[in-house]
Amino acid sequence: MKENPKISVIVPMYKVEKFIPRCMESIKNQTFKDFEVLMIDDGSPDKSAELAEKFAKEDERFILFHKTNGGLSDARNYGLERAKGKYVVFIDSDDCVHKDYLRVLYDECENNGADISYCNFYHSFFMSKLILPSFSHIRTGVFEKEKALNMLIGDRYLHSFAWNKMYKKSLFADNHITYPKIYFEDVATSARVFLHANRVAVTKKSLYYYEKRGGSIMATMDMRKVNHLMLSILFIKNYVCYKNYYEICRHSINRISKKMYIINWYSITAEHVKAWNFKGMKENFGINRKLYEYLISPDYTPTKNDPVLPVELKQPHNNS
Repeated sequence: MKENPKISVIVPMYKVEKFIPRCMESIKNQTFKDFEVLMIDDGSPDKSAELAEKFAKEDERFILFHKTNGGLSDARNYGLERAKGKYVVFIDSDDCVHKDYLRVLYDECENNGADISYCNFYHSFFMSKLILPSFSHIRTGVFEKEKALNMLIGDRYLHSFAWNKMYKKSLFADNHITYPKIYFEDVATSARVFLHANRVAVTKKSLYYYEKRGGSIMATMDMRKVNHLMLSILFIKNYVCYKNYYEICRHSINRISKKMYIINWYSITAEHVKAWNFKGMKENFGINRKLYEYLISPDYTPTKNDPVLPVELKQPHNNS
């Protein structure tokens, strides 16, 4: 194993045994060869680690780590601490990538003096083998920090997924950035990383295959996840305020806050209907409004610690 590979690929694993062979084969067959793969077994109770071990035995670039279950954020942070590459990429273990994924993202960074590169993606459906385009409004180009940051926060042309990007590892290490242990941890983290990237190179090429699963976070929304969604935006606001970037990002923060405020109306309604309990529904709508107003208010004092929501939505009890 090369001591300092150019790229570290971080792959958290938990209950994904049926996807492991597809994911790891897609990484093994990359046209770019100078990489290491950190397979993070996050205490998975299935055969994920056993299947990953096969790749570790056959290819010295694949390294298997075992840890107690701590969730996706903890697994990513664990990988970041051990990554040796100049660049890092995150690949979710139920997803897979095009054979040119690493080569294109690496060349985009190196050829454009960029700290982050970004590609488009497909929606993948494992059981049916169906592949669909993402219909993203992604714009090819090389963008300076302020432009890229606002495109990401505003969720218009760039999105906050941890995957479909290559990052200089120093963006995390030098700025002490880690993934918080919340749902939508990528929303809370990506903007903080982008704030330290002088340039971001974007390609419209679709090189990542994102698996659409019924048990995803967005498909199983409840009030706790809605709270975490709003908290993830507060993470962004708190950080840009702390770094004196608020006025530069204010419009984008207000835009994403309003978008989530509107989406939350659906989530609140759906949860109360599912529980067939409408007591507290009006209160939840009021809390949603208060959270929105808190996120767009210019009167905010940032903290060096993780931010906390001033009030939270309440999960209705099931009366059905």
